[in-house]
Amino acid sequence: MTTYDVTVVDYRTSNLLSIVKAFQRVGATVELTQSSSRIDNASRLVLPGVGAFGAAMRNIDSLGIRNSLIEYGKRGKPLIGVCLGMQLLFNVSFERGVNDGLGLLSGEIVAIDSNVKVPHIGWNRVEIVKSSKLFDGIPDRQFGYFVHSYYAKAEREAVIGETEYGSKFPSVVQKENVFGIQFHPEKSQNFGLKILENFLRV
Repeated sequence: MTTYDVTVVDYRTSNLLSIVKAFQRVGATVELTQSSSRIDNASRLVLPGVGAFGAAMRNIDSLGIRNSLIEYGKRGKPLIGVCLGMQLLFNVSFERGVNDGLGLLSGEIVAIDSNVKVPHIGWNRVEIVKSSKLFDGIPDRQFGYFVHSYYAKAEREAVIGETEYGSKFPSVVQKENVFGIQFHPEKSQNFGLKILENFLRV
């Protein structure tokens, strides 16, 4: 059986091909899957996504992969969530109601402050607040490209990168083997590609 560097979870959301192409650009072999067995056997798992939290979790449940994702994250293998995929890693979201997440990271997904334009779309700096292999070879305060209306209120010890938009919010998080990035690395030029390359080495 072929061993892939990364397995990208296809839970019927957009943004799949762009993240696949970005990983391929940094030399990864990539597979897309909706299969619990492939998730269970992945060497590194990617949870991408654009869209609404509740709909995404319903798609995950309809595919029957919620427990596989949770168990994978608990087994110590590298898992990264991107944009909506990062938000799904948390306990609960208050986007369009109350929806349970995967619970691999402690915290909740809440709306961006109304004193700034929402959705947050564009380039903003990512301030490194804690060292991580994900940031190897990356200078501080690089620009990431963001598209989101909600953000994670995360436990402080999990926050490794922050961004200011109205107020500061976690833009990169890590708890042991579980990582999350709120911006789109595939749209963030060399900075984003370097993060994906670093993920292949954790």
